[in-house]
Amino acid sequence: MKVSEFTLQDCFFWSKQITGCANYQSLTCKFIQLLKSFCWVDSAQAYEVFLNKCKRAPLHTPRKLLVRKFPFDFSDGEEQSHPLLEETVFADQIKLVPVNPNKIIAVLPVTSDIGPNRAIILEGCFEQPALDLLQELLSLYHNQVVLHDHKERDVLTRLPNRQSFDDRLLEACEFYQNRPAGSGIDKASWLAMLDIDHFKSINDTYGHLYGDEVLLRFSQLMENSFRYIDFLFRFGGEEFVVILNQVSRLEADRILNRFRYEVECYDFPLVGKVTVSIGATRISDNVALPSTLLDNADKALYFAKDHGRNQVVIFEDMLNLSDTADALDDIELF
Repeated sequence: MKVSEFTLQDCFFWSKQITGCANYQSLTCKFIQLLKSFCWVDSAQAYEVFLNKCKRAPLHTPRKLLVRKFPFDFSDGEEQSHPLLEETVFADQIKLVPVNPNKIIAVLPVTSDIGPNRAIILEGCFEQPALDLLQELLSLYHNQVVLHDHKERDVLTRLPNRQSFDDRLLEACEFYQNRPAGSGIDKASWLAMLDIDHFKSINDTYGHLYGDEVLLRFSQLMENSFRYIDFLFRFGGEEFVVILNQVSRLEADRILNRFRYEVECYDFPLVGKVTVSIGATRISDNVALPSTLLDNADKALYFAKDHGRNQVVIFEDMLNLSDTADALDDIELF
């Protein structure tokens, strides 16, 4: 159907579909579905875009954009870039890249002040009326993305909040439940709960303003330490959550201990030294219920805090300890 053949009723229908989505996930799925329904769009793919700002890189190392495809493939453990995505892309206008007389790639940028930048890349044949329509739809989608970011992200740290975590963990569990048996045995996703040690005493000693500063700096350390294919959340209070993707048991332990050490070495303003206790568990087809995984990670976390703090405990390792059974029974989560 040509753009000139669309009616006012079509426009209201599109608006109702886009504005009626409950979260960012469903919004983006619906928007991609809408774009693919146009006869002049051959393909459509959404990306979340992150700036590589790792502090471990040399000072003058050029920063690059890393991308995460939407929806995320939990079987893909590699960080990716995209030749059409660069910092200059993220303006208000659609970027066009001619491929041949019959095909054009259109990059639709979506900026956000609280979440990552996004981009939608289309392939097709776009005449000016189609581009004008895309620009209007992009503006509507952008406004909804911003609204969902403010609803689904923590105001202080700007990390995804508990609501976002629940959705993402369910998505990960469904992936491993549906994965063919015996595939990717060495690599898996891991759920890790992170709790700042003695945080109440920080608030009591220095005040809530400096307590918030610790939370903010802690979240920034998380963003600089973990990979862009991992998912970071503020769970609530001084608790944070990480979902590590496509790593082995040894890699998960190394990554989490590396972050624990970075926190231990960091000088927080006025407060000074802070430590973190971490409990983690493997997400697999054997244990793929969100409530069970959360309970296992909680038990590992409390085991870490009850046995000296400032350490990483893997739940599966606890099961191999002969003296752990009684300790597990003694842990009170509430």
